[in-house]
Amino acid sequence: MSSEENSSGETSSGPSQSGEYTGAACENGLRALAQAQYLATNTLWKKALQFVKISIGGAANTFENQVVAAERNDCAFVAKYSQVSTIDVSSDPSISVDSVTLHTLHAPHPLVNFAKDEGLSAEIEREVAESPVLVFVHGMGGQMSQFEPVMGLLSQCSELFALDLPGFGDSRYTPTTNCPLPAADQAAISASVRAMAWSDFQTDRIVSLIVAFIHQNVPPHKKIILVGHSMGTHLSVKVARKLEKSRVEGLVLLSPPKFVDDINTTTETQAAAKRHGILRFFKLFTYFPFLFNLFRVWDRLEGLSSKSVLRQLPQESSFYMKLRQFRWNLDIDTRVLLRYVSGFSACKYSELIDAISRFNDNPKDPKAYEKTFLIGGLEDVVTPVKILDDVNDMLLRYWGKKVVQVTTVKNAGHSLLLAKPEFISGIILNHLESEFPERLHISPAWVLKLKAEISGDKWGLKNELKWMNTQSVSFNITRRAGTDVAPLLGMKTLREGDLKHSPQQIEHTFYQANGVLEEGVKVNGTLIAIVDISADIPPYSPKSFKHIKYYKCATVSKVAPDQSAVRRFIQLVDDILSSTDEPNPLVSMHCHYGFNRTGFLICCYLIERLGWSVREAVEGFKAAKSPGIKHPHFIDALYVRYES
Repeated sequence: MSSEENSSGETSSGPSQSGEYTGAACENGLRALAQAQYLATNTLWKKALQFVKISIGGAANTFENQVVAAERNDCAFVAKYSQVSTIDVSSDPSISVDSVTLHTLHAPHPLVNFAKDEGLSAEIEREVAESPVLVFVHGMGGQMSQFEPVMGLLSQCSELFALDLPGFGDSRYTPTTNCPLPAADQAAISASVRAMAWSDFQTDRIVSLIVAFIHQNVPPHKKIILVGHSMGTHLSVKVARKLEKSRVEGLVLLSPPKFVDDINTTTETQAAAKRHGILRFFKLFTYFPFLFNLFRVWDRLEGLSSKSVLRQLPQESSFYMKLRQFRWNLDIDTRVLLRYVSGFSACKYSELIDAISRFNDNPKDPKAYEKTFLIGGLEDVVTPVKILDDVNDMLLRYWGKKVVQVTTVKNAGHSLLLAKPEFISGIILNHLESEFPERLHISPAWVLKLKAEISGDKWGLKNELKWMNTQSVSFNITRRAGTDVAPLLGMKTLREGDLKHSPQQIEHTFYQANGVLEEGVKVNGTLIAIVDISADIPPYSPKSFKHIKYYKCATVSKVAPDQSAVRRFIQLVDDILSSTDEPNPLVSMHCHYGFNRTGFLICCYLIERLGWSVREAVEGFKAAKSPGIKHPHFIDALYVRYES
């Protein structure tokens, strides 16, 4: 066993758990370390030498240690809604323990929180009660934070549940200094997972655990939509079969592994015996776990250019995406992974058919809904998209009609939500809105409409008077007496139909009025894109834009965006600016009023991409959109992040 890695597959150093940028852990430092790691391993001889130094000589892997120090494995959304739950499984005699304590998540329906202040009518309460909950199930070696983009979007219209399966994510086998959970919670989770027998990690017993979690947390009258990724898709199908008939409304299956074909009798024997290639490979290591540790060290030695990353993401993926995937890979516990592999039982076609037949389909609904949604990346080498076509063809032959919708995504591999977060989240929401009965109210627009009706504010704005008195668009953000001009602007959220600050008015300002604002100040440059960083559905229609492109990069309100959100934002702005031919492009962003989160992210970009100091960035934004960042803890977070 190497000193760089213990049997859990985690690095053994003890970096800060703050998750902030410190020293070499800033992005520039990580880029330099990533490049150095690649250059030290880019030939077979050099890679073998590094492998010997780490595995036999006990040398530390500096790059991996810095990644763990700089990158939190979770995200702001999970941190906000996470909890620790003890699941009673004593009624299942096949499981060796009476209970399992895990890291879980529960995000209430948005109207439930809203009702605490405003109150809901009996009719609205009934409609909210009829709205299904969404339960997210991650894959082998995954964690629920991988669903962050889609959870953030769907939390605007639905109640959500998720869990880190035993041994994965923050349901760790071994406590660590890099986990955001309190030490006592980590110890309780660790003791619980360690008490589980190898047999408890068999697929059917993990399914029983998920079913018990649902029964103990989701009210019995609530219907369920299951969202799974990779192995989680097979678990979701099996869960749908095990729950009561008509309890499940539908399935969203991302990157599903191959199903066992027990329907086509000509290939039944061969297919039933065949396992997924990677799982067959891993199966060998269950007999020699120490070899698997050595394989993992070898497999990721090239760092962000290693096969451990590139089997999940396309080669051309951004630095941030590769870094995020690499960080998640470091969380995988060898001992636990081998237990899942040893006990994995792939889902059969007959089980998928049975699950769909048990959906809560109302015969009075006017059309047949395609309540099973399959999504795959065209560059997925782990679970190729041919699997989706095979499933679709089989279901079409069996039912004699279309009961499933299939979408394939360009430039995406196995980690779909990491490669294309906004697109994947958007098509999932669109599918739920268009293919599920309207009576389920899986629609942010419905929630926003009710909020507006209840509060008496047509657009659901928090404080219309305050919004009206806030500067609409910042001036150019500059330093050094205006000689250095940033390509970013800050603004308050637009409002559909507003006479001064609507999509139509902002385009008039930049495409007809030569960038002259209502204050009479001219902004130099052409506004090509708006990035909405609010957590809400915007009170305007992005489709109204004719020249400006709209992007969503949601952040959690009231808290400084974490480094995951910062990197997503910076990568998005980089992509926008690099894809335009406009000689002097501008990108504007907004939260609600355009002060705290907006100012914070703009400052992060100015510091990281343009080399401004923290003081220059904060004062530059303040001069452009007075009074600048209002909350001191946002400004403090900038100094802690960049000047510690």
